Amino acid sequence: MSRPLQRVDVLVIGGGPGGSTAATCLAQGGLRVTLVEREAFPRFHIGESLLPANIPLLQRIGVLDRVKSAGFITKYGAYIHDQESDLDYTFTFREGKPWPPWAFEVPRADFDRVLLDHAAAQPGVTLLQPASVEKADFDADGVTVEVAQGEETRTLRARFVVDASGRDGFLASRLGRRERIPGLGKVALFAHFRGARRWPGREEGNIRLYVFEDGWFWYIPFAGDVTSVGCVLHGRAVSSRDGGLEAIYAQMIARCRGVGENLRSAERITPVHSAANFSYRTEPVVGDRFVCVGDSVVFIDPIFSTGVFVAMQSAELAATEILRTFRDNRFEARRFGGYVRRVQRGLRPFTRFINRYYEPAFLEVLLRPRENYGILDSVTGLLAGGAFIRMPLRMRLSLLVFSLAVRINTWRRRWLGLPVESRLTW
Repeated sequence: MSRPLQRVDVLVIGGGPGGSTAATCLAQGGLRVTLVEREAFPRFHIGESLLPANIPLLQRIGVLDRVKSAGFITKYGAYIHDQESDLDYTFTFREGKPWPPWAFEVPRADFDRVLLDHAAAQPGVTLLQPASVEKADFDADGVTVEVAQGEETRTLRARFVVDASGRDGFLASRLGRRERIPGLGKVALFAHFRGARRWPGREEGNIRLYVFEDGWFWYIPFAGDVTSVGCVLHGRAVSSRDGGLEAIYAQMIARCRGVGENLRSAERITPVHSAANFSYRTEPVVGDRFVCVGDSVVFIDPIFSTGVFVAMQSAELAATEILRTFRDNRFEARRFGGYVRRVQRGLRPFTRFINRYYEPAFLEVLLRPRENYGILDSVTGLLAGGAFIRMPLRMRLSLLVFSLAVRINTWRRRWLGLPVESRLTW
């Protein structure tokens, strides 16, 4: 059964953080938006640790009070432990920045629901859920889209499309290509536990990262007594081991002493989920009458919890450009060159850190931070997400000094005959 043609200004594909943010910003700018989400919420999802730079963004789109009232646990920093060297350090977010010295740890089933409800409540937003976009035909004047919802198929005529479909990459899979990022081909295994170890006071909500021979673990506490525990491995570490995902996951927990101790009295309460080859980039990310945001553009690596922040920040940046194109009634791809450059520039500091993170020389310097030259302040600011929109000259220079220290340490290790190669090179 089909419905008559419906006309909207913007069709947003995907109701996760990127899609909800885009729909909210565009509706607040006066556009009519149809938001299509394939899955029924709530639904399980990873990417559960927010960055402090998320908080001003949540406030700008008017949803911060709802997020605060949801009762999520507060995160004041990040603890990192390297099993090989036995070095560890807790990075505590700092006062006096454009972002607060805290963020939230969020079960995504709950957090995404809050964002989607907020978007759907905006005047001008129509939510179709669960529904899926089956087809999108672009022409000079707009886009004709077929949306399936249950047994019905409706045809929409939109003037613009925002692809926030995440890893699915709706437009990239049809109009472009996706390529893996060299050196970051990993597999993640993850589950939730009850009764896992907790720390007292302000440390309770901190994300904890444990690096070991085969990869690294995230350890994210939620309010109450549930903890998200995920293991990121080289693909070969999974393919070379016998047993299913649950057996391999249990083996990795046993091999990582810190995580094994934390889970000694815990009970796993979800299946073991997996995600493979999750580091990628897509091309093109903009076109005549479309823009991609969030995971539809790129996903680097979950090590620094950038996923939700990048999705929401890129959506806000895209919405600003889209509103400008509607004012000018010009929708060519070249109008979005500034958006592409800002996203690429924002991702660059994270990418540089991630590309070196798996090298022993980098971890040794990272876990022995110094206040000299503002290095610790700048590294903590980067981990808070503060380098995405604008990197002050002082931070840029401090990170250059940090990079030089890593390079010197690499030379030192090589001279001493110690390993310098990345532990998880493709």
